[in-house]
Formats: sequence, structure tokens, C-alpha cells
Amino acid sequence: MLLVSMASCGNDEEFVINCEIRGLGSKGVEMYYTTRSMQRSGFHPVDGKIVLRGVASEPTLVEVFTTDGEPLFMCVAQNGDELEVKMDLEKPGVIKIKGNDASEKYARFVTENDSVLKSGDVAAINALVADEVMAHPDRISSAMLLVTRFNARGYELKADSLVNTLKPQARPSWVVGAYPGMVGEQVSSMARGTVKPITINCGQLNERDTTLRYWPSNQTYSMIVVTGTGKGDSVRTMLKELTGKLPKRRFKALEVAVMGDSAMWKLAIRRDSAKWMQGWVAGGVAGIAVRTLQIPGVPYFIVADSLGNQVYRGYSATAAGDSVKSRLARFFDSGDSDEETGTVAESGAKDAVADKASARNAVTLPASPKKIIPRPDKQLKRMDNGQSGAAGGEHAIMKSQPQR
Repeated sequence: MLLVSMASCGNDEEFVINCEIRGLGSKGVEMYYTTRSMQRSGFHPVDGKIVLRGVASEPTLVEVFTTDGEPLFMCVAQNGDELEVKMDLEKPGVIKIKGNDASEKYARFVTENDSVLKSGDVAAINALVADEVMAHPDRISSAMLLVTRFNARGYELKADSLVNTLKPQARPSWVVGAYPGMVGEQVSSMARGTVKPITINCGQLNERDTTLRYWPSNQTYSMIVVTGTGKGDSVRTMLKELTGKLPKRRFKALEVAVMGDSAMWKLAIRRDSAKWMQGWVAGGVAGIAVRTLQIPGVPYFIVADSLGNQVYRGYSATAAGDSVKSRLARFFDSGDSDEETGTVAESGAKDAVADKASARNAVTLPASPKKIIPRPDKQLKRMDNGQSGAAGGEHAIMKSQPQR
């Protein structure tokens, strides 16, 4: 009995979490926490009771799951701490933790606000967490709530503000982890700065090397859509509506797929019948073509004006589409005679290509000052009729050269 008692006691070289979890049975649990690297340990219960042990010289966020991935609880611990956790799997939102102030306050907040936290209402949950952080910026429990319960997708500015609201002593590095850096990137001048021209080499498409060149100045507004393997019908529907109802000189869209290889991309776009530019980049969201956009995840949408100023940036296809509609409402259904489809880039000099063959093989050109191409004059006609040799030479010069 003495040995069992000693085994459950903490010391300055480790932390101990004594758990009593009703309904756990013989199911194992896994504990994750961060020190200088991610630490993972597995444990097995006896009669629903289990003792977790770890080593952390500073406060660290501890997350505990069942072996099949079901989340159980979170707490903060460091060497010398001995915590007690009680919960019932039939009431997973009700947790009691004793042992240190941060964990106790966190568990109490989660239990008292269980109905809101499990509602799935992102705005309500974020508002609840924000109020707690602003009311108690000196508590580590506030930092725990921010990094575990606040959904920063679309709320990056608010998340960054809350991170900076916390007192330095309330946000230990092993508790907040990479969270401040992640939200900070999304509010940086680089992420929200001017959108620059983008060039994407798509490789072989329709038996030709294809290059897309996107220039914000080619149209009044444009949208960059970065997608992954599961684009979703909502994205496709939104792009079809905008490109189908708005003139190209007012709006164009560029969809950039970040997938494992170009073969997957070609298969994914088969059924799109796209009137917008589509391309593929290697390297995911860190690919050279999109790296400066600081894309945090996919799908992601950026709407820019003709100067490259970002007017929308976020995860919502609906919000991105509404941003364009609100700015170009008077041009909807104004008519666009161009029938070009496919994934080839459009010329900066013209909105349409000459024929279906050139549509398949066209390559986007930069938005340099538009050049006026003169109509054939009488002299050229005479060359065509009377100087076949010279005309043949002229035609040889005008013939499009295959890309290398």
C-alpha cells in the first residue's frame, strides 16, 4: 500500500496527473504535451483509474485522448505538480481538476459554459472566450482558452489582438505554442499587402506547355482561390456564377490547386467546365507562386482590386463571392459575348482568343500597355495575291511557335 501511495506522488523531476474517469473501462489513453519537441506517452487504466506522468521544466499544455482519438481533457502542468482529474464519459463537458490554479479555472470555465462550447456557433464561442481573456489577461487559464477554444479562421485580427492582451507571464511559450506566430502572420503587412502578379507553370495541358499569368490590373476586381483535393461544390458554384455573369474586363478569377501532383489536379478539374483560370503548384501553400500570399489553409479566398489591394481575405466562399457582388452589382448580367472555357490563360491584350485551337494552346501575357493591331491594308492584300513568295515568308514569321 505504501508503494502505491509513493508511486502516485509527484516530485520536482516530473508531474503527475491522477485520473478517475468513469466509463473508460480498459480503454487506453494517450497524453500529448510540448517541451522542446512534442512528447507523447501511452497509459492503461485499472478500474477506471489511471496515473499519467510527464516531464516539463516549465508550464506546458497537456492534452489527453483515448487511444481511438476521443478527446478527454486538457490542463497545464510542470515538474512538481500533482493534479487530480475526475470526469464521466457520459458527461464529457463536466470536468473537475485540482492541483494548480490555471487548470482549475480552465476546467471550471469549460464546465460552466459547456452548452455554448459544444453548440458549434463559432461567433458565440469566440465572443465568450474573448470576454474571458479581456476580463482576466493575467491568467494562464485565459491563454489556454484562447489557443484551445477560440477559432481564428476568419477572426485572425481579433485573435492577434487577444494574444497581445494577455500579460507576458500569462502566456508561457509551451502553453501558447505556435499560436501567436500563426495569427501574427495573417495580420502582417506581407499577408495583407498588395497582391503582386503571379506566374504559374502548369506543365503539359492539352498536349502543350501551359503558363498562367495573373495580373490584378487586367480587370476591376479579381479573385484568387487556393484549393486542395476537396474543393467542394460551393466553390465551383460561386466561381461559375461570378465568371458567367460578369464581363471579363470587370472580373476574373484564378484558381490555384495545391495537390500532390499535376495528374491529381487534371483529374479534379475535369468536370468544372471552367471559364476561370485554373493552375497547379507544387509545394503546397508554401509553393513559390503563392508563398507571398501567406495562405494559412485551404480552401482560401483573396479578392483584390485593380491596384492589388486586398478587399477580402478569408476561408468563406460565400463571403468572398458577396464581396465581389457588392462591388460589381451594376455589372451583373450585363452580358459577356466571350465563350472561352478551359484552363488556359487569357491574353492581357484581348479578352477572347481567335478560335478553339488557340484557346487550347494560348498562354497568358503580362498586362503591358495594350497594342493596337492594324487591320490588313491594300499592300498586304497585294502581297497575298501577287507576291506569294514574300507572303509565304510573312506567314512564316506570323506563325505561332511551339513552346519549348
